[in-house]
Amino acid sequence: MKKWKIYGILITVLLVLVLIGFALYFFLFRESITEVEAQNIAYQYAGVSASNITILSIQKDREDREYEIRFYDDMYEYEVDVNYNSGRVSNFEKDLRDNANINQGGNTTVSMGEEEARSIALQRVGKNQDEVTFTRVRIDRENGITVYDVYFYDNEKEYELSIDVDTKEVVSYKEDYLTGMGNNPETTNYIGADKAKEIVLNHAGLSSSNVRFSKVELDVDYHMATYELEFYYNYFEYDYEIDAITGEILKYERGR
Repeated sequence: MKKWKIYGILITVLLVLVLIGFALYFFLFRESITEVEAQNIAYQYAGVSASNITILSIQKDREDREYEIRFYDDMYEYEVDVNYNSGRVSNFEKDLRDNANINQGGNTTVSMGEEEARSIALQRVGKNQDEVTFTRVRIDRENGITVYDVYFYDNEKEYELSIDVDTKEVVSYKEDYLTGMGNNPETTNYIGADKAKEIVLNHAGLSSSNVRFSKVELDVDYHMATYELEFYYNYFEYDYEIDAITGEILKYERGR
């Protein structure tokens, strides 16, 4: 009889431990935060309204027990990780979008515009407007400061400058000879940035009023000149590479 009592006690203790284990498991690992609740937590943490943002992706990471939520508004792209047990934000990232128009960003303003950025860049290299072709003039963030990236080229060189929008100082400067093209008469036969834009927009079936270009660059490498172009439309990113002389489309990608 004593053995049966001991067995009964052991079984009872074992069952209690199992029940406690299940209770702890469901308490610690159950998904107490729904996906919609996680989104609202992310919006509140980022200080944005759901009506003003566009969702890029929502993924559930079971290893870290969190929702990974990516979205953007007119100015910024956000990534917020929300623990689906506690609702705590475990990671937050906010980056200026490549195609953001910072001059129309509500309270976010800059102290100079594109034309002034062009003028400062031209003065730095000692060139006039009619001597160069601009391929990129856009707002960016570098090392914690807001800058204008200004890229352009002439018959000999291509130039890349970053200008602090507050101090109006050139914070980075680079110039390179157009490799292998110095004595080539075809260097004056580039179709130009405007024609390159026209070609890719016709291929995509879009007009210039529908899109904002985030990249238009001339790249000269291995004796071949190409234009690299990127723009956004309807939440998709378009990426083109075309021959700078013939206008032939060499590469085309479209994705979110």
